[in-house]
Amino acid sequence: MLKLYQDPMREVRNAKRFAYAVIILFILAAFPLYAFVIRLSPQELAAALGPALFTFLIVEVASRWEYRMRRRHAYPHLLGYRLATIHDFDKACEEAASLLAYFLRPQAVVIAWLKEDGHELEPVAAHGMPEGWLRSAPTIAIAARSMSEAADKGRVLSKPSAAGDPWFVTSYPGEAVISVPLLAQDRPRGVIAIATSPRNAITRDHRLLSSLGMVLALALDNCRLYESERRSAQRLQELNRAKSDLLITVSHELRTPLTSVRTAAEMLLEEEEKDDPDSLRVRMARSIAKGANRLTALVGELVDASRDDEFAPRLELEPLRAQDLVSGPVSLINPLLSAKQQTLSVRIDDPDLMVMADRRRFEQVVINLLSNAHRHSPPAGALDIAVAERDGEVLLAVTDSGPGIAEGERQLIFEPFVHGDRSGLGLGLAIAKSVVEMHNGRIWVEDAARGAGSTFVVALPAHRQKPPARDRRARATLA
Repeated sequence: MLKLYQDPMREVRNAKRFAYAVIILFILAAFPLYAFVIRLSPQELAAALGPALFTFLIVEVASRWEYRMRRRHAYPHLLGYRLATIHDFDKACEEAASLLAYFLRPQAVVIAWLKEDGHELEPVAAHGMPEGWLRSAPTIAIAARSMSEAADKGRVLSKPSAAGDPWFVTSYPGEAVISVPLLAQDRPRGVIAIATSPRNAITRDHRLLSSLGMVLALALDNCRLYESERRSAQRLQELNRAKSDLLITVSHELRTPLTSVRTAAEMLLEEEEKDDPDSLRVRMARSIAKGANRLTALVGELVDASRDDEFAPRLELEPLRAQDLVSGPVSLINPLLSAKQQTLSVRIDDPDLMVMADRRRFEQVVINLLSNAHRHSPPAGALDIAVAERDGEVLLAVTDSGPGIAEGERQLIFEPFVHGDRSGLGLGLAIAKSVVEMHNGRIWVEDAARGAGSTFVVALPAHRQKPPARDRRARATLA
């Protein structure tokens, strides 16, 4: 220990030794001069050397005071500095016990920590106790009077004898026992129990002991928090690996049947288009092919996500007209609407309205909104899509004729796995919100204007397409 740390008292000790050496040299030089040369009487000799002896007393008192002040500053600082680099709770406790033994010079030190139930103190580290003592050391109920005053009330408690103490009564029965509280954030965390001689001046400094207890409590509490965070991180890594394994399995199992469905739909579409390109069978086959292609793309994203833990979707932005925003999703949802005899009206104020969007991802938003509207509207109900421009934004509104959404649930339904009284997993609106925000847009829900149902509104920044370079040069020439 002495090799690891510079003794904080060294400067004071060196100054004290120098002062003693000067006083002694003065006495050794003055005594022969006064006694044999000047021939002073004993009374006169005592009067002449009295100031030197008084100076000796002043140096001793001042050095003791300086020792105490320096210890109060240096020992807690060294303790905190050393423990700050240790993140393992058990190692930090062992190091702390060794440091306290070095600082305080007691017979033994025991560090006890409150168990999770908060009612018992469990020894976690010891110095100066018999070998193997820690493995069989008893716990102490914090309700015991001495431990309650130290840990719960935050007082340094000193008992003149270890008699009755369950930790020191066998090894140090005649020594005094000092209990120092470990307080972190004004809450008791444990106790430092010290067996020491009543003549030990260092352990009689209760301010020093309180400071050491506060520093040690904070350091050990940080170790516990660090270990908790590390366990949480390990748990998240395990969950992430499980997620990757699940995605790999699901994507692998989905690819084969999706390939079969897509191939069959494309072959059926090709055959039907030869007979009647405008028939209902052709439209339905085309919807099946589109849905299969979309599912194939989503499975490909699952594969990407399973291979890369840092997977983050990238947007492939392109200028899209208002008609393009809704045409694909409407064609996919039409078979579902026909099955429930629902009607869908599409109103676009200006076909030239444009936004910068990722076509496939934004279609996912519209499909989710239309799917919700279809599911929560009654048979033969009416659905509505409206696209308009307002204040520099393109607003896409999907209205259903369902029961509506309570005011208190309108913010919650956009959170993952929160769906109120609605069916499903509660992911559709959360995905829609995420995609819309990736486009720097907004999404919200409000009551339908016709009085029944709900209206989900998506707002995206309007895109103003620049005129071709030839037109700009022509306008500049005319100007």
